[in-house]
Amino acid sequence: MSLKQLKIFIHELKVGMFVSALDKPWAETPFPIQGFVIKSGADISRVKAYCDYVFVVIEKGISPEDTDSPVVGPRLRLDLNQKSGRESGHIKGSGFSRNNNGLKGSLDAKPGLKINPNVYKKTVELAKEIPAARDAMNNVLGCLTMATRQMARGGVFNQDQLQASVDEMIDSVIRCPDAFTWLLRLRTKDARSHDHAVRSSLWATQFGRHIGLELGQLRDLCQATLLKDIGRIKLDPALLHNHSRDTEQEATYRSFVNHSVEQLRSSGFENRTVINIIKFHCERFDGSGYPKGCSGNRIPMLASVAGIATEFDKLCNPREAGETMAPSKATSRLYQMRGSAFAENLVVEFIQSVGLYPAGTMVELTTGDQGMVVEQNPRTRLAPRLAVFKNKGDKVDQGKYIFIDLKDEQQARERLHRFGQRRAYDVDKLAIVRDIEPDSFGLEYSLLENLIARPFNTPVNELLMSGSQPDSSRKSGFMAALKQRFVG
Repeated sequence: MSLKQLKIFIHELKVGMFVSALDKPWAETPFPIQGFVIKSGADISRVKAYCDYVFVVIEKGISPEDTDSPVVGPRLRLDLNQKSGRESGHIKGSGFSRNNNGLKGSLDAKPGLKINPNVYKKTVELAKEIPAARDAMNNVLGCLTMATRQMARGGVFNQDQLQASVDEMIDSVIRCPDAFTWLLRLRTKDARSHDHAVRSSLWATQFGRHIGLELGQLRDLCQATLLKDIGRIKLDPALLHNHSRDTEQEATYRSFVNHSVEQLRSSGFENRTVINIIKFHCERFDGSGYPKGCSGNRIPMLASVAGIATEFDKLCNPREAGETMAPSKATSRLYQMRGSAFAENLVVEFIQSVGLYPAGTMVELTTGDQGMVVEQNPRTRLAPRLAVFKNKGDKVDQGKYIFIDLKDEQQARERLHRFGQRRAYDVDKLAIVRDIEPDSFGLEYSLLENLIARPFNTPVNELLMSGSQPDSSRKSGFMAALKQRFVG
C-alpha cells in the first residue's frame, strides 16, 4: 500500500514531521533523497532556505493537526477557548456581536485568539504625541519611497533604516494610537502612492497592539504590511489602473505577490516571517484568494491580519474612485466577509481595534450636532472624544468648536449647553447616531492641524472664538488655520 503524501507550506513544518518530497529536485538541495525526519528547529531553518513547500508522510511522522509540537513561523500558538475577560455583547448600530466561540461554515479550521488587552497603555496625550508621530510618519514614507526606488533599479535597500522607521512608528502607536491615525487622516486627499501601504500597516499595528502581540511580532507585521505591494513596480501601470481586468489580465495582476517576494529576496532581505506574511496576505479563509488558494488555518494568522487591514483601507480609501467610504460602512462590509474571506473572530477583533469611529471620522449626535472624533476611549469605543462644531442655521461653523467626551455624558451636556447648543438636555441619551460620509461634509483636512494640537481639556471659554484676530501665540482652530493659509 502506497503512503499518502500531504503538501504543506514551510511555515507549517514541525519537529517530528517526515519530509518525503520537496518543491524542487533533491539534487538542488543538501538533503538525502530518501526523505528525512525534522528533528530540530535547525532542520526547519535549513528547509526554509531552499523550499517554499514540501510533502510529508503522516504515517512516518506527526501531522499538521498534531498540537504536541509547536508551530514554526509567523502563525501564533492560539488558545481556542481563551476568553478575553473584556466586555462582550452587541456593538451598537452595526449588527456586530462579540463571539469567540468558533466560525460559521464547514471549514475545519477554527482559529481562536488569545487577547491581552492590558499589555500596552496609552502613555502620552494626543497633542503631545503629534510631533513625534509626524516625524515617524515622514520617516517611514521616505524610507519606503527610497526602498521602492532602489529595488526598482535592481539594487538593495537600506533594511536597517527602514526597520528603524518602523520601530518609530510602532513606538508612536503604542504611546498614543490616535496620533498616527490623525496624521494619515489629514493626508486622505494626498496623492502619494505609498499612503495605502502606511495606512494598512497602521491598521495592522493597531490590531496587534489591541490583542497584545509581542514587540517582535508587531515589527514583522508592520514591516510586512508596508512592503506587501513592492512587487507592483514590476507591472505595467496601465494594468494597475485597469479595474475591469479580464481573466488573463487579472492573473498577471495577481503576480505582484510573487514579485514582491522575489524583489525582497533579490535585495538580500532575509526575514522569513515578513516574507511569509507577504506571501500569504492575499489568501482567503475560504480558499478564494491567491496565489496558492490556501484556506482556513493554513494561512498564517499575521498574514490574515495584514489581509484584513489591507481590505479595510481599500474600502475606506478606494483607489478606483474619488469618494471615500465612512468607517462604519467599511466595517459593516468587512463584517459581511467573516467566515468566508476572513476568520470570523479575527474580523470581529479587528473591528474592535480600529473602532466604528476612528479618529477623524465626522459624526452626528442625537442632539443633531455634528462633530469629529478626536480620540477614542479604548474601553468605550462607542463613546469617543469629539470636537463639536457650532450650529449655524442648517450648517455648521467649522471655525468654532468645543471638545466633549461622550464617556462623561453629564459633563458633555454641560459643555454643549455652555457652548449654546440648545438641545443638550433635550435628549434621553447623548450619543452618536451615525457617521457622515467624508466627502459630503466638505471639510478640508489640511485645516485641522491646530485642532489636534490643542490639549483636550482646554476650557470652553478658550475654545469659543470671537470674530477678532487672535494673537500669534494663541492662534488655534479652523479659522486661524484658514487665515494663515489664505491671508498670511
